[in-house]
Amino acid sequence: MSEERIEKLEIDLAHANHTIDELNAVVIEQGKQIDRLTRKLMEMTDQIDELIETGLPTHRIDKPPHY
Repeated sequence: MSEERIEKLEIDLAHANHTIDELNAVVIEQGKQIDRLTRKLMEMTDQIDELIETGLPTHRIDKPPHY
């Protein structure tokens, strides 16, 4: 293998490793964001369930008198 080919492979490998590191950081941040959103969704779901249990006023749909 020529010295030029080895050098090109080393440069390509360095760029690939840099890209992998950047993508890994993005994936880690997205995982954290998913965890935060999941916790928030669970909190909101619990709040909705609590409102339903405490007797959130409901609207009855009655038939009009002519039916």
